[in-house]
Amino acid sequence: MKIHNHSKANPMKTNILMIHFTVFLSLMTLSCQNQDDPLSPEEEMPQEPQRIGFELVEIISMDSILVWMNDESITKEAFDSIQLVGGWRKNEPREGDPDGSTFFRSPDATEDSVFTRKELFGYQWLFNAQIMELYVPLPDNDEALLTGRYIGKYHQVRFNAGRTLTILISPDGDEFVRISRDANRATEIPIIPDTWQIEEREIEEDVSIDLPNPTLNIRAENNQDSFQGPVSDL
Repeated sequence: MKIHNHSKANPMKTNILMIHFTVFLSLMTLSCQNQDDPLSPEEEMPQEPQRIGFELVEIISMDSILVWMNDESITKEAFDSIQLVGGWRKNEPREGDPDGSTFFRSPDATEDSVFTRKELFGYQWLFNAQIMELYVPLPDNDEALLTGRYIGKYHQVRFNAGRTLTILISPDGDEFVRISRDANRATEIPIIPDTWQIEEREIEEDVSIDLPNPTLNIRAENNQDSFQGPVSDL
């Protein structure tokens, strides 16, 4: 169910010095337009760039699952061609909802601006998240329409004024903002339990969200939409 609620949001602020990643999960800009080049009457206006992120998952044990995001520009064709060995798998390419994103540090770092980087399978990757718990129980989810995971990460996302956020609301009233989508999804509509809600909420001001650590990442099983939080003041 979708409910449109036009409300004003209060942005959360941070004073921590940080390394900026312009899009979530190393979402790379696949197409861009030089804003200094004038458009001729025959040219079309530039479209919003499609932002795709690529991740490798390192399965050390069921209690130790590391997520590595691409730390250099990589095409989908190059990502698809990577030949993995045992203990590794590819996350599906993701489209990010936020207009901006910052990882403050790697999960194993003791201070901000410290990151673990490695060359893996011929490309540079950055350790940005760690799956801490799989199959988190969710209320009224007997049909397993949703999957919950706790993810350790130091992550802030930002949305520009005028955006419409997609919010998943649990039966307990907890809110989770949609962060990313499967780039190869077969449907735009996530299937959720009857007692859960999806609300579309337009924001009038820029919003920054410091996701909790750990973050509860809830995915709709039918199209892999990812909602993360819980968040407040949206």
